[in-house]
Amino acid sequence: MKVGAYTFRLWLRIYVPTEEELTRLVKRELGAESGFEDAESLPFSGKHLVATTDMLSEGDDFPPGMPYDAIGWNAVAANLSDIAAAGAKPLGVLMAWGIPRVLPEEGIRQIAKGMAACARAHKTRVLGGDMNETENIILSGTAFGLARYPLKRGGAVPGDLLAVSGPLGASAAGYLIYWAKRGKKTPAEENMLHRFNYPLERTRLMAELNSKRLVRAATDISDGFCASVHNICRESGTGALVEYMGIPMYEGFEDYCKKGGKMPLELLNLSCDYEILAAFPQECFSAARKIARKMGGELYEIGTVLKKGMLLEMDGKIAPLPKRGFAHFE
Repeated sequence: MKVGAYTFRLWLRIYVPTEEELTRLVKRELGAESGFEDAESLPFSGKHLVATTDMLSEGDDFPPGMPYDAIGWNAVAANLSDIAAAGAKPLGVLMAWGIPRVLPEEGIRQIAKGMAACARAHKTRVLGGDMNETENIILSGTAFGLARYPLKRGGAVPGDLLAVSGPLGASAAGYLIYWAKRGKKTPAEENMLHRFNYPLERTRLMAELNSKRLVRAATDISDGFCASVHNICRESGTGALVEYMGIPMYEGFEDYCKKGGKMPLELLNLSCDYEILAAFPQECFSAARKIARKMGGELYEIGTVLKKGMLLEMDGKIAPLPKRGFAHFE
């Protein structure tokens, strides 16, 4: 009997649980809290020690042609992004290396240089780690931070404003540009590639906003824009209305989508953007935006937290907000 690809995938799902289902299973067996957070925390000397771990691998995270130093930078940045989402000040990073025997010594040197450069750019350092032999490059980091009251995804309440910390889309475009393997690139494409290679995390901004208690909930946009909105609302027990026109797009991103016949929202759900999505009390947003601008950044209002319902306003119409984002095992 012939089976269509879609039917086969449905059948296969019986044997391949989703990343969310597997995470829930593991947390249950470990006796951990059931929430899905960017980072976890423990009481420590009157504050909270914040810890997170993130594993990146060749292929899924490091596309063909990505410079070795950019690989090292991204491995550190992915972990610091979770520290930023918790509103914590970074203390340091540990890195476990899985490297193939054929990787040249200069490649290893460049990866290490990229790690160190990223840590310095965020006023922290790589403390050490471990190394093992693997078939492909795998880098698994553990980052630590300190906060008096760490932010979580849960905590948003109806009426809060949703905002992101920077323009979106460059990282998703950069990732796809690598896989396209085209020689000549436009200046805009080169800029998006650079943003994908060397993302700057919002650690300083989020630590400052959190220290002044201006934020209720936050997450980093590493698994896709829509998925991040759903994550905050699921953990907060709320809904949201996202205004498409309010979503800040990286310069050149919309043109890139148009050339490729893709909808911008579709690519925004590919993950890779390490900006922060946060929920602000309305009375705090003006002060939070002033702080962001004083630091040379910006906060872009993209929607409102509702009692229930996940909605998207686009072209004058209201529709359900897609849930699609990046997930392993799918």
